Amino acid sequence: MQQSLIVGFGRAGQGLHLPCLRKACTHYSDLDLFDPLIGVVDPHVSAPPQSDQQIQWFPHLDHVQDFDPSTTVVHICTPPDLHESTLQAVAEHGYKKIIMEKPLTTTMDKLEHIRFMNGQHDLDLLVIANWLSSTLTSYLLDMIRSGIYGAPIHIAAEQNKARLAKSLRETKQSSAFDIEIPHLVALALYLGGTDAEVLTADAQPMITPERTIPHMGHARMTLLHHDTGITSELYSNLATPIRKRVVRITFKHHTVVGYFPCAQDDSYSWVKVYDSNGWLIDTQVFYDDPLSAVFFEFYHYYDGQSRKPISDLAFNSHVVTSICRAKALCGLNFTEVHLEEGVFS
Repeated sequence: MQQSLIVGFGRAGQGLHLPCLRKACTHYSDLDLFDPLIGVVDPHVSAPPQSDQQIQWFPHLDHVQDFDPSTTVVHICTPPDLHESTLQAVAEHGYKKIIMEKPLTTTMDKLEHIRFMNGQHDLDLLVIANWLSSTLTSYLLDMIRSGIYGAPIHIAAEQNKARLAKSLRETKQSSAFDIEIPHLVALALYLGGTDAEVLTADAQPMITPERTIPHMGHARMTLLHHDTGITSELYSNLATPIRKRVVRITFKHHTVVGYFPCAQDDSYSWVKVYDSNGWLIDTQVFYDDPLSAVFFEFYHYYDGQSRKPISDLAFNSHVVTSICRAKALCGLNFTEVHLEEGVFS
């Protein structure tokens, strides 16, 4: 059995990791993988008056008690710009089983530092990559490997959601490459191969009535996967009212379209297969709960019951490197333009 220690209790820690741990603990209770008592470390969060008896609150890692590093999985849910310092602190406290919220990091310098710390402290680091644990992704990978439609030629993946209000509230500068694109790059590298070259990249601003935020509207990048010859196109729009999580795989005579669940209350994926004339020839619908599945997969591994998941440091180094190359092609800068300053007058 593994204990869970969540470091950082914002949107990712409180809204994603905690409920998914609760769900996994209940769903896989017969496997004795998850200790129901969960630790939370965050100096900005204290226990509410009617505190959850299955949460133990700590203001700092120095105050953590009864979480043995040999049987504790640490979930780093701090913002990406704090991943380095948080990882350093966690490692210095003796913890080695680490689950990092995506993205692993946002620059090559930070990636090299994380690599150094990983070797220095002999860490076992995994990174959240929901779609790699998706039933849909497994289905598509099996389809590709079976050769039923021949060799794939092109992968197009798109993940869109409205993010205007949250982007306006944020004080840290970022880009659309750091929000949903990490999911898409991980998916493309998993299906198409990690030996990939970034061919093109583009980022457009998010325009709101209050102000324009450079590079936060949408991001696009194309890859050439040298080991398979597949090309992939990845697109994310954060200034849209429509949620979409879809992947399209083009074969010589067929096109396969997969639809991932679009919300936390949606646990089904769809697959549609079209022939060369565009006729729908097959439809599949199946249960799919990727975020709960990724925790089961990771904990099963940390408990010594399965092989290492694909989303480790080595794999995510390819993800970060590809995104950094895309950013470099865009010549990104993060200066906000305020409409009230008359920039466009």
